Amino acid sequence: MSYETQELAENKLIILYILKRIDMPLTGEQINRIIVDNKLMNYFYLKHFLNELNDSKFIIFEDNKFFLSESGLTALKLFLTHIPEEIRKKIDEYILYNKETFKQESQYIAIYSKKSANEYIANCKVVENGITLIDLSISVVDAEQAKIICDNWKQKSQDIYGYIINKLTLQ
Repeated sequence: MSYETQELAENKLIILYILKRIDMPLTGEQINRIIVDNKLMNYFYLKHFLNELNDSKFIIFEDNKFFLSESGLTALKLFLTHIPEEIRKKIDEYILYNKETFKQESQYIAIYSKKSANEYIANCKVVENGITLIDLSISVVDAEQAKIICDNWKQKSQDIYGYIINKLTLQ
């Protein structure tokens, strides 16, 4: 196997290894943060490899998050030793110190999309232990408003959830 082919395979295995070790679905941004913080590959390679792994069903992309599939887990088990031990240790240590942050980030989900020429939908959720506590879709007239709503969701979602529960449960 040529050096370039070996490096490409190693990079794909690194992505599978990250998803296995963190043991929870991750957004592309979160995977990118792990990769960049540890200087494992560049952003463009990462995007390319995520697409290839998804196309070949080694990972699954659903609800804006990546999951390790059964075939991805099998491939990782077969070729784990192709990831240098120092890289595995680096990833393990990073995950040990940052997993809780990733878990908290994944509880507050906010994305927006264009519905028509002058309508955008901001979809905001709070998910705790796999249970959706609130799922709120807000229609706005432009992308800027939708982005502001999504950006503010993480800081204000608990207050909003509490307010809605309080108002709806009053007799």
